[in-house]
Parts: sequence; C-alpha cells; structure tokens
Amino acid sequence: MISGEALETIGTVAVPLPPVPVSMRCEEVDLKFQADPDLGALAVVDGDRPVGLINRYDLITQLSRDYGRALWAKKPVGSLMDEHPLIVDASIGVDTLESLIADEHQSALLRGFIVTRSNRYYGVGTALSLLQLGMARSERRNRALDRARQQAEEASLSKSRFLANMSHELRTPLNAIIGFAEIIHKEMMGPLGNPRYGEYVTDILSSGQHLLSLINNILDMSKIESGSWRIQPEMTDPVEIMEASIRTFRERAEGRGVFMSMAVDARLFEGYVDRQALRQILLNLISNAVKFTPPGGRIEVGVRPLDDGGFCIWVSDTGIGIAPEHIPLVLAPFGQVENDLTRQYEGTGLGLPLVKSLVEMHGGIFELDSTPGEGTTMRASFPPPPNGIAAGSGIVRAASPAAMSD
Repeated sequence: MISGEALETIGTVAVPLPPVPVSMRCEEVDLKFQADPDLGALAVVDGDRPVGLINRYDLITQLSRDYGRALWAKKPVGSLMDEHPLIVDASIGVDTLESLIADEHQSALLRGFIVTRSNRYYGVGTALSLLQLGMARSERRNRALDRARQQAEEASLSKSRFLANMSHELRTPLNAIIGFAEIIHKEMMGPLGNPRYGEYVTDILSSGQHLLSLINNILDMSKIESGSWRIQPEMTDPVEIMEASIRTFRERAEGRGVFMSMAVDARLFEGYVDRQALRQILLNLISNAVKFTPPGGRIEVGVRPLDDGGFCIWVSDTGIGIAPEHIPLVLAPFGQVENDLTRQYEGTGLGLPLVKSLVEMHGGIFELDSTPGEGTTMRASFPPPPNGIAAGSGIVRAASPAAMSD
C-alpha cells in the first residue's frame, strides 16, 4: 500500500465502479463486462477490502477457450482474478503513481489498478483515466504559462514605453550639462584661473558624454521594443554617412593609438535605408571597435554594393575578440561577457543588440565573426529597394581617401 500528498492525487481519476464480491461466479462477472463494452476491469472485494482485480481480457480469454466456459463459468471470480494488482491510496500524487507504474508495475497500464481510501475500496484506475488527467493537467499548465507570458510581455512593454517617453526628460538636462561643460572647457567666457578647474570640467564633459551615450542606447532599444521606432527608408548614399561616422571617432581612435582606415567601392551606388538608423548602426559598430581595440591595433570600415541591389557595410578590428560561445550573449540586450579582458570596459551591453534590431527592421542580416585575441568583423547586409523605387542619378562623390590614419 502506498500513500502520499500532492496537489493532484490519484483519487481525482479513480472511477467509482461497483466492485464484485470474491464469491461471485465468473459467468455473472462476464455478463457485467458484456453489458458495458467500455468496462476494462473490476475490483474484487472481500467485504469492503480489495483482494484482487479481474481484467476483461483475462476473463473472456479463459471463457472462450475449448471447454473454458464449462470449466470456469460456475467458479468464483476469485479463481481467475489477479491476486497481486497494484493498489494505491487515493491520496497518492499522480506524479508519484506514474513513476511507480513506470518503474515497477508497467502491466497496470493495460490491466488497471485499484484505488483505496483508508484501506477501503474507492475505485478503479485505468490508462485512459491517467491519459485524460494528463491532458487536463497539460492544458491547465499551458494556460498558466500563457498567462505568465502575457503578463511578462505587458510588463516589458510598459517598461519600454516608460523609458521611451522619458527621452526628453533625461536628454534635455544632460545636454545642458554637456553644453555648459563645453563652454567652460573651451573658456569661451574667459579663463578659469585655477588649472584644477580645467581638469574637473574635462571630467564633467567626458562623464556627461559617456552617460548620454548610455542613455541614448537604452532609450533607443526601448523605442524598438515598444514598437515606437519607425524606420523610413529612402534612397541615399551610404558612403556619405559612413565618412561622417568615421570623422566622429577619428580623434578618439588617434588618442588611443588605433589606426583607422576605410574601404569604399569605386562604383557609385545608393542604398535603400533609413538615414538615422544607418548612422546609429555605424556609430555603434565603430564605437565598439574603438573600445575593444588596444593601442597599435587597426580598424577598417567599409561599404560595398551587393549583386541583388542591396549593400553591405562592415567594421573589422584587431581587438580582443569574442569566443564563439559568447556571441549569442553579446547580441542579446544587456548581455555582456565577463572576463579579465572585458571587465575593464564600461557599457550597457546594448550597442550590438541595437544594431542587430535596426538591421533586421530593414529586413537585413547582421553577422558577427570573431576570434579571441585576433579581432572581430561585424557585417550588416541590407536588401535592395522594393519594386518601383529606383536609385537616383544625382550622386556625385569626390574621391574618398583609401585610408584614414593619424
């Protein structure tokens, strides 16, 4: 006899079929089975105490044999019953019962089992009743998971909307801090006097710019998650945007002793892309390369047309690199690899996920190839313009330098 406690007990699936006394003749039990084709097994009791189980198949098999009915019809059912069926208490957990059947009583799935309560007969369990319970449990769990998923999505969407709406409140005072710090740093209103003031202002300006970059990434990702960022692709010259993005980081790269070059295809071409999004993509990719490339390293930024009418941009560096198993992590929002090499670098872990999201909003593909200790190449491929949108013919580009160096 086995007992236990669980939220879902076997008593919930026991079928309260009237048992048959151990003295009932086999032919009478056979009539019960014939009257109910769905009846698979009956408990055999002595008073109210279960002593065995008679299975429909076993009884019919014996009675249908040659001289079987003559031999067994008048005998008590106790002579043909299973004297050692699985007997469980109604309080046992369904999970425990399933493990018990799988480990010790596999035949109970075919023959059935007896359920008792306080050692008295309570009902009969079958494979069908267990299956029905399993389906009901799965349905309840799926509903619970759906509710939890919906609540999580609503909470995430509310968070994203809140952060997206905080854009003005966060950026406006920070831009004021940076603007006034620049004025003081350049001594536009007169000399500062004490040289320490200049050092403090430099720190204020650098910290403010760093904080603004972090806030921008968080707010931009929140806008994408909340669905409030809408791209507006148009035919544009991606080389122009690339050159402007490189100029933004050229001084920083030179200050770190990093050599930066650019590769531009000789053919004139346009790309169908949102200008603001492309600028954001390039700024994040170049910033990431400068951040993780040690002094003496090299960064190449390039763009070229694709055969299908789209275009591809890439940023390649000789930085610290990323292990292959860590690439999915750095492409997930707020994902950062923690090790001795990367722990010294600050950031939210949103730069590359933001790039990936913006590229995919265009229907493009973002790829990242990296080798630890050798460097990283990041590529964003954009699809061709939709039918009916043709490239303009007014692009006139001055000869771009093959490389930008210090």
